[in-house]
Amino acid sequence: RITFKEGKRITDYAKVISEKLDVSYEEVINTMNDTNYLKSLQQDYWFLTNDIFDSRIYYPLEGYLAPDTYEFSKDSSVKEIIQVMLDQTAKNLSSYRSLNNIHKYITLASMAELEGVNTKDRKMIVGVFNNRLAANMNLGSDVTTYYAFQKPMTGDLTAKEFATSNPYNTRASDMAGKLPVGPICSVSKSSIEASINPTTNDYYYFVADKNGKIYYNKTSSGHLQTIKEIKEAGNWIW
Repeated sequence: RITFKEGKRITDYAKVISEKLDVSYEEVINTMNDTNYLKSLQQDYWFLTNDIFDSRIYYPLEGYLAPDTYEFSKDSSVKEIIQVMLDQTAKNLSSYRSLNNIHKYITLASMAELEGVNTKDRKMIVGVFNNRLAANMNLGSDVTTYYAFQKPMTGDLTAKEFATSNPYNTRASDMAGKLPVGPICSVSKSSIEASINPTTNDYYYFVADKNGKIYYNKTSSGHLQTIKEIKEAGNWIW
């Protein structure tokens, strides 16, 4: 029995698989990144579009392996595990086959997964992201910067990292009006629902305190004031 948690990276999943089965971490990663193998999977999984083959993407299957608890035999292969997880993703996405750009929605879902803790907040957050995209603003999402640098979300980022140009880093100025090049973690059904059916709102900013409560603002000045108040109350995340 292997449990794959929501909001984790492919690298986390590869580590779990290598610990449970008699395979190395490198073998798991190499299998997941094998272009010929991935192209063969496209025949069975409609949601694996050519978007995953963008050369700037770190791990093509990031965001596409459904988090859940699965049971495998000890001699299961890495490919068998991948395909069981993709089968579950197919079930999770079965209602959305008519969507034109599933990669966009999985990418948004992965950001909402890490930024919010429940469906209600995630729907609001995706609404904010959509507002910023429509206004040609950068999304300014710290979780994308952590992924860009493959850093754990256990400490603050630097001004240099925020400003660094990277196709995942939505804090960088050259990412105005753009999504990350691909998903940044595994996504729950809650986050998929949020990305496809967000809550329409007129906010452009949000921030969470250390308890996961989300605060929304329409203006930059209001946003900065909220951050100040959170810090003064001792509820800043770090």
